[in-house]
Amino acid sequence: MSLRQLNTICYTLCIVCIVAGVVFALILIRGDIDNKIAWKGFMTIGVFFLASCLTLSVNKMMDKPTKNQA
Repeated sequence: MSLRQLNTICYTLCIVCIVAGVVFALILIRGDIDNKIAWKGFMTIGVFFLASCLTLSVNKMMDKPTKNQA
């Protein structure tokens, strides 16, 4: 898997997590469901988002050319 493909997957995962986070936040604000389940879902989405952001940042560091390569 190339670094470009990994970037695409991680950006897609970040966007999906943002959308799902908004949905869960609206459920927590407006919904009458069990808050414990909704908070666990919200925190799980947050963990996936942070993991994909960290993967992107490490990927960007690995993608930089060194002085010997240029």
